[in-house]
Amino acid sequence: MTLIPHAIPLINDPQVVHALASRWRRTRTLLLLSAGVLPVAIGIVCVVLAGMTSAGQQVMPWWSAIPAVAAAACAWALLTWLRRNGLSDPHSWLPATTLMTGAQLVLGVLPGSGIALRLSPGAAIAVKALCAAGVLGAGSASALARLAHRSLLSSPVLELGSTAFPLVLADGGTRLVIGTDRVDWTTRHRSRVDAGVSFARILRVTAHAQAIALHTASGSWTVPVSDPAATQALLRRRIAWWEERRDAAAEREQRRYLDLVTLLAAVTGEATRGGVSVTVDSNGLTTGIALSPEVRELAPEVLAAQLMACVQKARAHARRQVQDLVLEHSDDHRVKASH
Repeated sequence: MTLIPHAIPLINDPQVVHALASRWRRTRTLLLLSAGVLPVAIGIVCVVLAGMTSAGQQVMPWWSAIPAVAAAACAWALLTWLRRNGLSDPHSWLPATTLMTGAQLVLGVLPGSGIALRLSPGAAIAVKALCAAGVLGAGSASALARLAHRSLLSSPVLELGSTAFPLVLADGGTRLVIGTDRVDWTTRHRSRVDAGVSFARILRVTAHAQAIALHTASGSWTVPVSDPAATQALLRRRIAWWEERRDAAAEREQRRYLDLVTLLAAVTGEATRGGVSVTVDSNGLTTGIALSPEVRELAPEVLAAQLMACVQKARAHARRQVQDLVLEHSDDHRVKASH
């Protein structure tokens, strides 16, 4: 399984994929090095340090392996986070990489080096070299994570509006953040103002001299920006992308609902007892009754009791099928939403 996909995730437009292909290739390489190769290399350094503590020792102290385990756990946690939800937020690459590689230094490289120097003083030069390699690897990982973020988003292009990446436009006293379903901004002209509006409320976006205006049903917001035309185009592109995803989600939900209705309409409950067979639909309404010849010998009150018992049993059978179908569709919907 590929750790980082070769194409930008959550994009179905071939033109956008092609336009951002070269930018994503550079970003992917830098991200693989910063969040994959270097953290794993730091973990290997800690494993080597743990192995050096056993040199000349008949029995390796169990506690000497703790730094290596901690460093490996940090590398695994970083890779897992990146694979599951880290790719969608480039602004978190640097903090996450710095945190995990810093933890590898504090929990793995430095304690491992101290233990190795104490138990294997003859290998002091090698231990110090490994320690320096670990520190250099952690610093390089943070630097490469910063470069990966800048390579992808430092100069926003129009095609980035059709991605799920948060776009940050900062200039002077304004910081504009274009998210996946809303836009937020902070201005520091004379006084600080924090505001935001969801895409669902925006009716149109217009460009003015050194500002853009977000028009809603309840009024307009004016946000000062350095390049109103480019910001307007980028924001319109992101809103169009959000509308497409919203409409597609609504269509999928409608199709899912119609499929569920079709399956529920086909549900039938059946029960047989003492020569009496009853069939009911998903609403519990009786759709068929079959009587075998043996019921001719039954008293009317016994036949009525068996008939009612069959109806109740058939309804319970249909109710269980309905519950199973609803629960199955709910679980499938949660799984798809999480992905």
